[in-house]
Amino acid sequence: MKIAFVSQPMDVVLPPYQNSIGACTYGLARALAKSCEVVVYGLKDKHAGVPSEVTEGGVRYKFIPATRTDDLAFKIRQKYRRAFQSWSPVSSADWFYPEFGRQVAADVRKEQCHVIHIQHSSQYAPVLKTLNPSSKVVLHLHAEWFSQMHFPRLAERLRHVDMVTAVSDYIVKKTNRDFTETIGKSEALRNGIDPEEFSRKPIFSRAPDREKRILYSGAISPHKGIHVLLEAFYKVLHYCPDVRLDIVGSLSNYPVEETFDAKDEASLRKFGGYYAKNRAARLKVKLGRASRDAGTYQEYLKTLLCGAAAERVHFLGFIPRPELIDLYYQADVFAFPPVWNEGFGLPPLEAMAAGVPVVASRSGGVVETVQDGRTGFLVEKEDSDSLADALVMLLKDDAGRETMGRAARRRAFESFTWDVIAREALERYRGLCEPAPQSPAQSIASVIAKTRN
Repeated sequence: MKIAFVSQPMDVVLPPYQNSIGACTYGLARALAKSCEVVVYGLKDKHAGVPSEVTEGGVRYKFIPATRTDDLAFKIRQKYRRAFQSWSPVSSADWFYPEFGRQVAADVRKEQCHVIHIQHSSQYAPVLKTLNPSSKVVLHLHAEWFSQMHFPRLAERLRHVDMVTAVSDYIVKKTNRDFTETIGKSEALRNGIDPEEFSRKPIFSRAPDREKRILYSGAISPHKGIHVLLEAFYKVLHYCPDVRLDIVGSLSNYPVEETFDAKDEASLRKFGGYYAKNRAARLKVKLGRASRDAGTYQEYLKTLLCGAAAERVHFLGFIPRPELIDLYYQADVFAFPPVWNEGFGLPPLEAMAAGVPVVASRSGGVVETVQDGRTGFLVEKEDSDSLADALVMLLKDDAGRETMGRAARRRAFESFTWDVIAREALERYRGLCEPAPQSPAQSIASVIAKTRN
């Protein structure tokens, strides 16, 4: 079987500076390449210094350069969005690198792939199916669709899709509620971890009087609820003064229209202010007269810190993958407090693979990986008191932390490795590509029909 993966134009697929969806494409493609022919398409502009075509781990990667038209349209739209409030999300926009989609569709036709696996970008489904009518198109959703994404247009795109997969049951159910077109042809296909990355055994026996470490990894964006984590951290320090908090992630405010539904007025009132940028401060950054995080959510987070907390919270920025893996192994507890509904939540799973218990919000697909009371604790969104209580409980209970850490690692390796996910993906692909076996009655009817003809 030959499979093509179509990345989002913003995805960085190859390590060490992958984004989350790029890393998922990379992991699943490499696992599938053990039994299939796999080609991955990405935007050349996001892979500086990488050849236009490269083979790694049995996977062929093809990087398509952006056309001037695509680049210009994207830059104009971004300036327009900053100048005026817009509720048209980039992720589903027709203008989002359309030439990239056409070039990929034309190349896939030359490759003659059996399956075209699109990473979230539904706008490419029509052209991919039109130029490759015999291929099966799978649209893989990594986050929920909101009402501002123009549902009639999405429904039209779904006509060109043979199967919808999503990273969690939460996304599957939400999509089926909104689109009857997906009922009966949508299934969960979760994210995974690379066992080789986490082959080191965790060190559970550590000096009891050493400095404990809490880790957060993910986007530095309001929907991730880091302000809730900092509020909880003050309370943690009261009971565990010898603890530090490492915050890993890039300065990347996700657009509010990509994280909350326009009809969810309560959430917009509550979190909208965190997305407001200080334009004067950002201009000073461009002129070299202010720090890089001036006017951002991260700068706001830093204003929340004072006293001992200011010395014990470390913003480490976006770091290479090997360094992140090291931090997972060094952590005692992983904290993940999103205030929106996560599609999946890959960082908690990665922490589990390193033998680290997780304290997370009951958020979307997170509840499908973190088992409350077994591999960590789940608390309600925005509940800094419960978040702090769970963190303190784990920090103070070395035996309990080890028990949960071991259970977390077992769960990650038994149910969420890329080899496991690849087997599930291949089963779905074969179900699409191979005709269902006929029953005896159908076979007899077929023979009779041929005889009559």
